[in-house]
Amino acid sequence: MAIQFTTPQLTHAVQQVLERLISTSNPDQPNLHLCPRLVSCDGPSLTVELEHETKPWTSNPMEIVHGGVLAMIIDNAMGLTCRCLYDHFTPTIQMSILYSRPVPLHETIRLRVVVTMAGSTTAQLQAQIYLPSQPNRILVSASGVYCSRTK
Repeated sequence: MAIQFTTPQLTHAVQQVLERLISTSNPDQPNLHLCPRLVSCDGPSLTVELEHETKPWTSNPMEIVHGGVLAMIIDNAMGLTCRCLYDHFTPTIQMSILYSRPVPLHETIRLRVVVTMAGSTTAQLQAQIYLPSQPNRILVSASGVYCSRTK
């Protein structure tokens, strides 16, 4: 199954999913979506870039963003990207995370998600978290496998 998108098509799909998330979330309360902002998309390479603000409630006792919150952010970003490709919910089958550096609070973080394989039963994605001012200094990286078939 070869999935092909133009950049405008992928951008539109991501914007639609994000609009649904934002309409059901309170930005002042902890929530599972964390309402990312779209930075950019590239349809031919199936790449999506999103931004988040690291809020005080995401802190661990060391006053950096909690690893579980980062896992949720990455899983949501890869899942959102995968959902845009298949136009339905795509549950996570497996996810692997490498925490290379601490993620600071009260900062904007950026996520880059790339689809590495999109098949008829599964999709494989990779994601990276970095600060926009230091795009080559990866703080967290992950890979995931998502179920792309329905039933």
